[in-house]
Amino acid sequence: MGVYQRDSRWMVYWHSNGKRHDKSFGRGELGQAKAQVFDKAVQDALAKGLPIPDPALLTAPVQVVKTVSMTNEPSSQVLGQQPAGMTLSDLGARYLDHMRASGRTDNHIRNIERLLANKFIPVLGDKPVDSMTYQGDMVPFILHFKGISDTTKKERSQVTINKYCDYLNFIFHFGIANDFTKVNPLKNWKKAKTQPREMKLTLEDAKKIMACAEPHLKWAMEVCFNIGARPGESELLALKWEHVDFGAGTVRIYATKTKTYRIVPINANFLKRMEQVRATSQSGFIIEYNGKSVTRIVKSFRNACTRAGITYPTRMYDLRHLFATTLLCKGADLAAVSKMMGHSTVKMTADTYYHYMEGEKERAVNLLPALEVA
Repeated sequence: MGVYQRDSRWMVYWHSNGKRHDKSFGRGELGQAKAQVFDKAVQDALAKGLPIPDPALLTAPVQVVKTVSMTNEPSSQVLGQQPAGMTLSDLGARYLDHMRASGRTDNHIRNIERLLANKFIPVLGDKPVDSMTYQGDMVPFILHFKGISDTTKKERSQVTINKYCDYLNFIFHFGIANDFTKVNPLKNWKKAKTQPREMKLTLEDAKKIMACAEPHLKWAMEVCFNIGARPGESELLALKWEHVDFGAGTVRIYATKTKTYRIVPINANFLKRMEQVRATSQSGFIIEYNGKSVTRIVKSFRNACTRAGITYPTRMYDLRHLFATTLLCKGADLAAVSKMMGHSTVKMTADTYYHYMEGEKERAVNLLPALEVA
């Protein structure tokens, strides 16, 4: 249970009878005051096993009054409450504006916005950031997310917990850097090391998944594997036929992650496949469903994996990894693969994929001539 903001409206959420409930109390200081009063009442009711009170009756007496400071500067104060610095929701809103002004991608901004509204504020509470402490707030926050996810019904990974703390760290650092706040409650947090994710998807299993996939997903998998694009709205689903140069046999991919374009050559046989598909395309997008562009394929991919009997964790992104490892294992130049992947450095490609190239170190030492004297 807790207070949070959604579209600048003050909300309270709580769980009862196994369901989540959310109630809006409007915008501004009055909305915040009502939300805080109702949240406290809900906590008391649940603790005592009593029914949830009527929010309209409970918050009707709440009001905001104007006070005058000793310096004759007017200030507002919620009746019965003391102002205590910028709240997490206010700081989060300013951080989101900062990211928009900095040109960050819409997907990334929406992701942070959702995390603030649905994860961070509901668990931490919308309290002043300067009142938060590592032991009192952040440790319980981390322990909470080490539990079972409401969405997947599985225990969250350390990678997810690290990501949540990283995002909060960015927000807290932003607050201090801009003199909005003075405290970083995560100052004493040390990121736990995580084991690199093992990519298990093979070419044979990819074919099994394709055999159980819907036509648009089957085609999306084929495209992803042949050009190494990042799946999702960032690259694969944003590709249009106008990005393909059929004369040169290349595709021009814009990477929203790095804000750069890259040119990827297309295998001659696959280029013919693309020409065939383009002839019946209706939307202008390379990946489409019923003549319209596609925005998400995660669920359809997961369902296809289930139907194919794939029991180990896999995701659409693994096809991009499979593109890189297959090329490297067949002797492709590391720098060329790095460019096609859109990596910023060859070192990044080597660090990520070299350990998949079985036998390369042995092949390398066998190239050495003998160093001996008769």
